[in-house]
Amino acid sequence: MIVRNAFPKVYRLNDSKSGNPYWLVDARSKRWGMNERPTFGTEKEALDRARAIADQVAKFGAQPELPREAKVRADAYAKLVGCLAPFDKTPEDAVSFYVKFLGDETIRQAKPSVGQLVDQFQAHKLLEKIDDQYLNEIKVHCRFIKRIWGDEKIDEIRRNDIETKLTRRHPNKNTRRKYLTFAKMFFNWVLGEDRGYILTNPATGIKIKPDNPEKEFYPPETVKGLLRYVAKNQKELVGYYALLTFSGLRPSEGARVQWHHINFTTQELHVLKGKTDARHVHLEPVALEWLKWFRDNSPGEAPFVPQKNMFNLERKVRESMGGKWIPDGLRHGFATFYASLKKDFPAVAWYMGNSVAMIKKHYATTIPGDQLNQFWGLTPPVVLADESAGTPASQPPTGGGKCF
Repeated sequence: MIVRNAFPKVYRLNDSKSGNPYWLVDARSKRWGMNERPTFGTEKEALDRARAIADQVAKFGAQPELPREAKVRADAYAKLVGCLAPFDKTPEDAVSFYVKFLGDETIRQAKPSVGQLVDQFQAHKLLEKIDDQYLNEIKVHCRFIKRIWGDEKIDEIRRNDIETKLTRRHPNKNTRRKYLTFAKMFFNWVLGEDRGYILTNPATGIKIKPDNPEKEFYPPETVKGLLRYVAKNQKELVGYYALLTFSGLRPSEGARVQWHHINFTTQELHVLKGKTDARHVHLEPVALEWLKWFRDNSPGEAPFVPQKNMFNLERKVRESMGGKWIPDGLRHGFATFYASLKKDFPAVAWYMGNSVAMIKKHYATTIPGDQLNQFWGLTPPVVLADESAGTPASQPPTGGGKCF
């Protein structure tokens, strides 16, 4: 039923399902450039809309028809406006944000991965004049970092991620602290290169307390078995292990010792600068006896420490302990026995190249007199007198810093 005959026409229709009436405004016209057919629930609304359209046509005349592409773009823009309205943003704001994101992503993709930087770091460290012991430590720790974070971008590493992965892979806190120390060293190197890859060291602020402030070490019987094994099977390492055992040298310090660093006349050893400053230490009688035994049983041209195949030679010694190897256990044992012998923490600290606080914290355990005498009495004649007697080198060490 026609309600209005003039343009635009208005029709009264009935809904096919409910039967309720509704009104349609037919404003389709090529002449006027329009294509509208809105519907209304009341006749008044429909007529008002029709009159408004007629007034618009009378005022502005025909409207040029928009190209289809322009209409599609307009509709898309309108949808974007609707999507961004709840966030009080415009499509122009969204475009600016996305362009910035693309620029940042391009820069991020250009940054090297952790694996690439670790390779550069290792190459840089190997340029330094270092001993085989430290060389192998560098390789081991670099492999660890590369295995865990190698595929990630350097700026993606976070402190929480470092803490979590170190905890999962190394339940032992002391081991975890070693790997954390090297991770900090690596990230500091990246920062020092000043290439803008990272702004801060993600490992900074992570602290791991040791499992036990008292360091683990071997009881005298185990030390005796170890020295017997070395003297019999790895004779070229006797001097090295004698200094680790009876002078408390770090493995890196022991690996740098040469014959001319030992003065048998003054009974002194010159320890080269490494982790700490260089120092001259007085050799205890048992250490001197082992060094003389080693000198008398070594070829004249042999170096004090073999520089080739050192890593494999040490590995065999560790394997002889039956899986009971304690990292720096010989040094810890010397410090504990030496502190009980001298009862002078400042003197022990200077000898070890540590602080007095460190000595008091880790090596204050008092050793009974019989154990003390047994340790300082492990001379070559005692150790090698009867190979069928005594405790084998595989005797397990005890924990908690006690040797009995």
